[in-house]
Amino acid sequence: MRDRNWEASLYEHQHEMIKRLDVHRQKDRNDQLTQDEIMAVEHTFQLLVASMLDFARYVLKHHYDVAVERRDQVLDALIEHKDVTYEQGQQIRVLVELRQKILFDYLDENFTELSSALSLRRYALVEVLTKEWTSRLGQEER
Repeated sequence: MRDRNWEASLYEHQHEMIKRLDVHRQKDRNDQLTQDEIMAVEHTFQLLVASMLDFARYVLKHHYDVAVERRDQVLDALIEHKDVTYEQGQQIRVLVELRQKILFDYLDENFTELSSALSLRRYALVEVLTKEWTSRLGQEER
């Protein structure tokens, strides 16, 4: 059964994270970020991508009755059910790979790569997909 309150809460949370990333993206590139600011941006990005994957799992469960156990299986399931275009799939893959790098290679300096992704505003795809998937869930009820 759908949880509309959770869906709305997730969408609002994603929107707030996107606004935070937009603020960072629009900052003067000559301004050096503190280590705390870098960590906050990385954490926000990680949470945003994780929330997209979790919502995709939710949609797969409620729209297709498909249980996806792990986040790393979500993209393949979305592609299998033709829930994303090829281009969207490629963009999701880039976001997920970057999230994985930040998450597991935390001793490496990945912020340059993240800044590059942020400058292209790739993360905006999350909000677009959340709207599309919520709409798809709503169509099922008609």
